[in-house]
Amino acid sequence: MIKCIVIDDEPHALRQMVEYVLKTPFLELLAKFENPLLAFSYLQKNKVDLILIDINMPDLNGLEFVKSLQNAPKIIFTTA
Repeated sequence: MIKCIVIDDEPHALRQMVEYVLKTPFLELLAKFENPLLAFSYLQKNKVDLILIDINMPDLNGLEFVKSLQNAPKIIFTTA
């Protein structure tokens, strides 16, 4: 099982990504976030194998978020 989280500031896009993860047998959804700062706090306490993250988000975009991680897991960038 690949443990993952999903980060997207748009509720509709977040729902779509969550649905995709839930339909994929080898993925285990640990959490979902509309705010990347909340995801950052979560990652400091929890280990994940994969992050699905939107590139274009206000305040902190996906690229900046990933660059801020010290031991980043695998990343899949998403965008509308």
